[in-house]
Amino acid sequence: MPEQQPSQMGKPVPEQQSPQMGTSVPEQQSPQMGTSVPEQQPPQMGMSRPEQQPPQSLSEADLSARLHHLAAHGTAPVPATGAQVRSRAVRRRRNRRTALAATVLGAAAVTVVTTGVLGSPAEPSGPDAPPAASLSRTPTPTPSRAPAQRVTVDLDSYTLTLGGKTFPIGKPSENCPIGETEVTVTAKYPSLPQPPDRMTKHVLVLRWVVAFTDRSHHQRMLTFALNPDAGLNAIGNEFEDGAISLSPHDGKWVYDTIRLGAHVEIKGRQGASADPDSVCLERRPITRDH
Repeated sequence: MPEQQPSQMGKPVPEQQSPQMGTSVPEQQSPQMGTSVPEQQPPQMGMSRPEQQPPQSLSEADLSARLHHLAAHGTAPVPATGAQVRSRAVRRRRNRRTALAATVLGAAAVTVVTTGVLGSPAEPSGPDAPPAASLSRTPTPTPSRAPAQRVTVDLDSYTLTLGGKTFPIGKPSENCPIGETEVTVTAKYPSLPQPPDRMTKHVLVLRWVVAFTDRSHHQRMLTFALNPDAGLNAIGNEFEDGAISLSPHDGKWVYDTIRLGAHVEIKGRQGASADPDSVCLERRPITRDH
């Protein structure tokens, strides 16, 4: 194979010549002064741009047809008619208005409650307002219940005590006892006619009667004032037919002083049982026939 000859030693390698000093390099020419650069011409006055036509409203039939077309291609659910779609839109707007009105009313109610607008009188303010202490409202005190009136009847000593005073009494006989040890006054009668006597047909009228309700829920006499014409033989004796007798004067005072609801304690010995009401006339329940 032919071999390449090596370059001869001492033979200079040609070099690229650099531009000589003083030789100018050609440059791109810049636009000369005074030469105008062409500019884009603005649109001439009087030339109007084409306007877009406003969309035309669709009839209910067209709207339904287009929606059904979209549903058939799987791009929208199958709708109802155009009238139904518009009806749903109207209902949505109505529901939004209702919700907004309810929200406004609720906020107003909260404001009224928190600020106390309803029924709260306006309080003065400013430099002429009275001190805060004078504006405070003092609650009206609730009257406390008066303690129940206490009455004591002692059958053994033939006395009745009321309001710090003690009066002599006539007590029931042993066969016509009161039959109670503690009672409450439930009624008062200025006069109380008794049923007529079977034999004489005489009607006895008792005055200044104080009554109570027994355990059988019957109203019965507790005390009464003797008739002035009857005398005072019953006072201090076991004489009555089921009630306590007082003198005319004492009976009137007890009637006027004792109050409904008074607690009466009855002490002393009483009979264990009572005869029928036909015998114990004063033990009979008080009815409309009296």
